[in-house]
Amino acid sequence: MLKKNILIASYNLDFGGIETSLINLLKSFNYDKYNVTLVLEEKKGVFLKSVPKCVNIKEYKVCTYKNIFVRKFINLINRIIFIIGNYNRYDASICYATYSGPCGFVARTSSKNSILYVHSNYYQAFNKDINKTKAFFDNLKINKYKHVIFVSNESKKDLCNIYPQIKNKSVTINNLVDYKTIVELSQKKLNIKKTRKRVFLFVGRLDESSKRLTLLLDVAKKCNEENINAVFWIVGSGPDEKKYKNIVKKEKLNNVLFLGAKKNPYPYVKACDYLVLTSRYEGFPVVYNEAIVLNKPIITTIDVSDDCISIPNRFGYVVSENDIYDKIKELSTRKEKINEKVNFESINNERIKLLERIMENKR
Repeated sequence: MLKKNILIASYNLDFGGIETSLINLLKSFNYDKYNVTLVLEEKKGVFLKSVPKCVNIKEYKVCTYKNIFVRKFINLINRIIFIIGNYNRYDASICYATYSGPCGFVARTSSKNSILYVHSNYYQAFNKDINKTKAFFDNLKINKYKHVIFVSNESKKDLCNIYPQIKNKSVTINNLVDYKTIVELSQKKLNIKKTRKRVFLFVGRLDESSKRLTLLLDVAKKCNEENINAVFWIVGSGPDEKKYKNIVKKEKLNNVLFLGAKKNPYPYVKACDYLVLTSRYEGFPVVYNEAIVLNKPIITTIDVSDDCISIPNRFGYVVSENDIYDKIKELSTRKEKINEKVNFESINNERIKLLERIMENKR
């Protein structure tokens, strides 16, 4: 059987939900059917060693010189060289990093069957500003892609309202879940002092513009003042880490513990009582699926659903930002588990089959 040649373009393989989901995807490919080339803007990151050995990794590096003329000239030469070597060479090409213009160029150049992944709800990210959303996706040349894959129904609906012409080529496929690895890695023992208090865990990028962690720190402050039976673990790093730590220090929040970025966050998910997300917007967070695999209820400020899973009443609670404290106070007095079992093996199989049909342009 003649193998199909697939190209996937992304930024790098450092910590992050997109990077985790990309590794899960690469591990799920049938390499008897596909030759896969991974093109990274930066060939680096903690997950680089997790890429299957049969994947060919290349780098498409963007020049960042301060001199605009030198920068533009070098980037033009690099684009020409890439086009000469890769123009329509592949059977399918995927821009996996939505936000990356260079990844989009690589994907659109490499095949007629180009695919754009949309990992977040950019309409919400731009505060429901249609003009800013259009400017962003016009710059990404969304109309030139053969297919658009969303990881949540809400982001698909919002963007298709802005671009009605992409509706017939759009589909929701959530990220694959490596549930066996999650369970296996969650068994690692933690070098952390045990507590009898309820543990509320945040996992993600420490970035106020999207994650709004100040909301959680406000809750922690109220819990501290009222002696609520709750502690807050924070796993992750990001541009606002110092800001958050200064708040904790200033307010003397001894119920908040920063644990840093973790390649393996699963033992912390397993050890917590509840997962908390205070995001202003999301696609469908990878950590949702990780919490569901490890039977941890979710408290979140965003109501999103993917192709199979929605949070309310099944896997946790969707609350307004004004109600987070009340919900955490309520749950601090009891321990809950998720009642519903999810067959991730079946879900993964359906997702990969649909993606394969798209890559083979049979949808």
